[in-house]
Amino acid sequence: MIKNCDITELEAKGTVFHESNAADKTISCGLTNPTEWLAQTVKLTLEKVNDSSDKITCTTNGGEFSCSDDSLAAGIASVAASTAAGVSMTATLDSTALASTVAYRCSVEVGDATEDETATDTKLIYVQKIRVRYENYNLEKYEKMTIGETLKVSVFGDDAYPLFSSTCGMGGDTATDLSTVNVGQRAGTDVTLTCTFNFDAANTMTYTYSVPGFNIVANCDDVYDKDEGCKDCPGNSYRKTGSSQFEDCTRCPAGEQPKKDRSGCVTCDDGQFSTYAEKCKPCPVGSIGVKGFCELCGYGTHASGEGASTCEPCAAGYFSSVSGSKECIKCPSGSFSESGASGCRICDAGNYPMVAEGRTTCAPCLAGHYSAGGSPACTPCPKGTMVNTEATKCTPCPVGKYNDVTGQTSCKDCDSTKYSSEEGSTFCLKCKGKIEDNACTNCNAGQELKGGECAACTDGHISLAGMESCIACPPGKTKNTAGDICDECKAGTYQPESSKNTCLACDADKGHFQPETGETYCKKTRPGFQLDGGSNEKDEVPCEKNSYSTGGASKCSKCESGKGEYTDSTGSTYCNVCQFNLDSAGNCGTISCKGNKIELEGIGSGNFTFPDTSAGGTASVKCDESNNGADGEMITRYCRYNALTKEVEWASADSSACSSKFTEDVKDKVNKMNDVNIKDPAATKAAVKDMKDLATKANEMAPKDLSNIATSLSTFTDNLAEQGVEVDEEEASGLASTIGSVAGAGEEKMASVSETEKTEMRGCVTTIAKQLKESVPVQTDSIGMQKFSVADMDSETPLTLPKPKNDTVSAPTLKMKGTPKADGQTVAPTVAVFNKKTAAAIFPMPSTPSDEETNSDGGSTKSKNITYAIDSSIVSLEFAGTTELDIEIEIAVDTSKDVEQSSRNVERIRTCKFYNETAKEWSTKGCETKEGETISGDEKHYLCACQHNTSFAIILSSAEIADTVQSTVSSVLNVINLVFLGLTFLCIAPFKQFQARRLIQIQTQLCIALFVGHISFLILGTTNASNKACVPGVIIVQYLFLVAVAWSVCASVTLYEKIVNALKSFGKQDKHYFVKCLAGCWSAPLFMVLAAYITSISLDANLPYVTATGELDDDKTETCWVASPWKWVGFIIPVYLCLGINVILFVMIARIIIRAGKSGSNTSHAREIKAIMSIATTVCLPWLVALLMAGPPAMAQIFQWVFIIVTASQGPTMFICFVIFQEDVLTNLFSLFGKEPPQVLLAPKSSKASKSAASEISSVKPTTAAVKKEEKSDIVHVKNPEYNDPAQEEENRQSEENIYSKVDEEAPAVKDDTISRGSVSSKHMYEATSFTQHGDKNDNITPVPAVEQGETYENNAANDLDIAQNSYPHVPQLV
Repeated sequence: MIKNCDITELEAKGTVFHESNAADKTISCGLTNPTEWLAQTVKLTLEKVNDSSDKITCTTNGGEFSCSDDSLAAGIASVAASTAAGVSMTATLDSTALASTVAYRCSVEVGDATEDETATDTKLIYVQKIRVRYENYNLEKYEKMTIGETLKVSVFGDDAYPLFSSTCGMGGDTATDLSTVNVGQRAGTDVTLTCTFNFDAANTMTYTYSVPGFNIVANCDDVYDKDEGCKDCPGNSYRKTGSSQFEDCTRCPAGEQPKKDRSGCVTCDDGQFSTYAEKCKPCPVGSIGVKGFCELCGYGTHASGEGASTCEPCAAGYFSSVSGSKECIKCPSGSFSESGASGCRICDAGNYPMVAEGRTTCAPCLAGHYSAGGSPACTPCPKGTMVNTEATKCTPCPVGKYNDVTGQTSCKDCDSTKYSSEEGSTFCLKCKGKIEDNACTNCNAGQELKGGECAACTDGHISLAGMESCIACPPGKTKNTAGDICDECKAGTYQPESSKNTCLACDADKGHFQPETGETYCKKTRPGFQLDGGSNEKDEVPCEKNSYSTGGASKCSKCESGKGEYTDSTGSTYCNVCQFNLDSAGNCGTISCKGNKIELEGIGSGNFTFPDTSAGGTASVKCDESNNGADGEMITRYCRYNALTKEVEWASADSSACSSKFTEDVKDKVNKMNDVNIKDPAATKAAVKDMKDLATKANEMAPKDLSNIATSLSTFTDNLAEQGVEVDEEEASGLASTIGSVAGAGEEKMASVSETEKTEMRGCVTTIAKQLKESVPVQTDSIGMQKFSVADMDSETPLTLPKPKNDTVSAPTLKMKGTPKADGQTVAPTVAVFNKKTAAAIFPMPSTPSDEETNSDGGSTKSKNITYAIDSSIVSLEFAGTTELDIEIEIAVDTSKDVEQSSRNVERIRTCKFYNETAKEWSTKGCETKEGETISGDEKHYLCACQHNTSFAIILSSAEIADTVQSTVSSVLNVINLVFLGLTFLCIAPFKQFQARRLIQIQTQLCIALFVGHISFLILGTTNASNKACVPGVIIVQYLFLVAVAWSVCASVTLYEKIVNALKSFGKQDKHYFVKCLAGCWSAPLFMVLAAYITSISLDANLPYVTATGELDDDKTETCWVASPWKWVGFIIPVYLCLGINVILFVMIARIIIRAGKSGSNTSHAREIKAIMSIATTVCLPWLVALLMAGPPAMAQIFQWVFIIVTASQGPTMFICFVIFQEDVLTNLFSLFGKEPPQVLLAPKSSKASKSAASEISSVKPTTAAVKKEEKSDIVHVKNPEYNDPAQEEENRQSEENIYSKVDEEAPAVKDDTISRGSVSSKHMYEATSFTQHGDKNDNITPVPAVEQGETYENNAANDLDIAQNSYPHVPQLV
């Protein structure tokens, strides 16, 4: 709202200047009452009338008033703002720019044009040029006046108008009317004339003028002038003819001019005017001439040309608000005027001019539009507002409403899910929580908006307070308790998936670890490494000396010194087999590296000799013998065992502590390069050239010099990249040549350069390639590089990559199978190609990566001592800004040396791998190798199909093929063994007539245990110690073989009871014996094996339960078997305890069998041999051969073969003994087909069987043993008529069977044969009968084993006794 609108009137003040001086003159204009105007928007402008190209603008702002002098109006030198008496400006005139009277227009505008009203006012300010005339005849004529003369002073404007209401004073005199001034006594001197001029009531000013001194002049016939002498009357004057020289010319008054006859003055014509000094001339524009004077045209009129006699009224739409206008001003937009108007009228608020400017009607604004008073057009209400009823302003939309378009008469309501909490909203906010009273309450952290309510985030999702939806935690991170942060997985854990609440622990038992946080995978211990203290949170550490791992190991396995196993260093992947003796420290004492001399040019004398050093030892020599070697300046060299060649060898010498003759020069050049101005091309080229020239001596430098150069180049190229400096071909070639020279310093020296410096060297080449100009290849002897352009990517032809100059094979090529994109734009690669020698020097040597199997054959248990080498150039490739690629790189390989190595028993495989800078290893992940064409006998191409940026190369893996003859033979024989074990089981187990026999039941269980055990052993042979199936497989195999051995003990005890102890237990049997064996043999071994395993995992010691060290083949065999000492505790000791029992019982049984054979007259020992063989097989005696495998390596190798053959023949032997040798089993099998077995397979009948009973009885002689028994009364004589019956004897002969037939059957009891010891009858019988040495009729008695008091003897085995042929009647028939 404008205050004091009715007093918005400008106060203006003009000035005058003499025709000869306008300096220090000022004009001003402004408003009064500062406290009112400073609080409002005031815009004050000053411009020259008829010249509005520049103007001065002063405005109020925040209670202050200031002017901008950036653009000053014409004739103004400077301007100053003032608030002392209102808001006003004071302008200082530019004396050099003013030549005549000028008018300035001062305008003011109060209020904002965008608001509902403004107030304006305009005033003209005159800067009047004046002329002062002094009228005195003598003074003008002679410049000399007489005392008392009167001086008439007249002042005129440059328009010839005399100024009115003006007074002057001479010197200090009081100012009087200009008409006369008394000269006084000042004749002859200069006097000061002070005048006050009035143009109108508001403009009064003082002007000072100096009158020159008076002079005396001479006579003249004409008018006299002090400078020109006699002359005609000047200007608008005349002199009558005959006038005196002292008389002045008569001047015509203003408005007149001399008559032509010079007789007087005449009035100027219409449209003209004259001044005291000038004759009549046209009135200037803006005025008219009337009776010799010019009158300014009034308000609303104008005169556009000179000499006008009338003023023309302003046309409609134009106005003139000041007098003297030369033209009318067009009404501004939004206003109009009638003809002859002195000002324009504006349309009221809410209206606008109807059609065009200058029209006299106003129309209402359209709906949704508004206008302030005087607006040229209506304006649509902006977004967030609506127009008021009067269309004079826009009002903001209330809370809860909005307008998203302009020109609206009402506001829209927000949707139910949105709100607006402030007035003037242009849109509604989407509420991420609840809406109450047009306000949104946000969901808390860990919540999201669902169905208008806040709900907890799901698993693995988090949100911050106020978030509308939850976001998933990325892989490597999990949701925290509060639900607002995704925490990184701690060291030792990982999370490969997103949206998870918890991290997964790396399985330390499998050798998995992760020392970093926030990871998505676990690392796997590499071959030769183990976990640090079993922790999955620390980095892996190498295996200690005399221990090894094949990868994926929590703990390294100990080498078995008892087998001559050892390692020559830490970090071993296998145990060597010492062909000599190991010392107490596990060193193979007689293997050592012989004294060796090497050359390290540039270091000391250049020649260094290392003494004999045992494998695993380190030798040291001084860097410089001349100064006795400075502290720490030593060259060290390690003696190691090469498993591939089975020989010791020297490792590369470590000379990193040594200096060279170039060390100081290198430091100087390095400092120069570090200090160079990167953006000075000349300086950088000079520094690069110096370093390149110095690097040509790299083969004479020390490793520390090479490291310093590498570090300096890294810093230099990093600065190039940071400052975006482009590298030209010359500079790039110099840098690449420097790196190539350093890399070519020699294997011995580069071995002492750290991996950090080598990484920096690789990074230098990559950075240089990035800073190259596009499509400009750079090729040096060892490195080629190029930055391709996007234009190169359009071709379907594979890109030929730059190759090093000294490469003899074809250049690598790059084929894009898909267009690489970054942010939707095609990107081109930067490429660097390292030749094979340089690549081997600065890239790490490849080894088996953690993400691949240790063995190349995918699960084979045969370790092949694989070695890896870089076999091609390395192509370093980068597509900036993208990681999703589908490319194919063709790399050539020199295969000329393959023929030379073909005689070695080595398998060579070439694989495309990339160098993983994060894992610091070569890997095949994301790459596929395809063999390409063979260009010649010495060059073959390989295709690397990969999906990522990195460095690619063909890696040659050379694997010594293990001797698998022994394991192959073992597998074949085991299969045969299984076949016969299965046949034996099928020939006995299904038939009921054999199921009641105790010994056959035991044999059946033994077959089952051996059959399943050998199958498990064959399956176990397909894995290795790093396989997760190894531990359960080892436990199962141990258990089954222990079960087999346990059943052999049961068989031994059974045979012992039936053969050796038959008399003592004659006829007595334990009915639950088999059940006891069944429970013990299947449960006790399980306890032993599990006890050993549980103990191994419970002890905090480096004693793994399984080992990869094989028992067969050579030292390259890698298998899965139980490690020491657990194989002794849980397997070997129980096995040999059982075998020891079997041996004792076997000796006792064999002794009886042999004696029984000797006591008969039969000269053939076939039956004894069969029996002993059968018993030995049953009790697993061939396993004793394994004891001999623990001897010296040469003998152990022999008995390994013996053990394989003997154990593998167990099945065939059991088939022969349990099936072929048992007539009843054999007869049963043939009877299934209705046939009888061949006679050759049946046992021969005894020669005694054909003899008569009488002859048999008469031939019986008591043996020494019988006599002793008789003497001790251990034998009772029983009269048994059945033994004298020939028919019974024949029946007895028909019932003869071998030891595996009916020895354990229970025959029907004979009542008459039952004798109780201690009874009267027995005593009587003993006394009534006698057994003599002479063979009488009482000799037909049968000796009966002694029976303890109270025991009952059942003579149910009497038919199994052969008294005639065996002096050991308790031994059954053998066959």
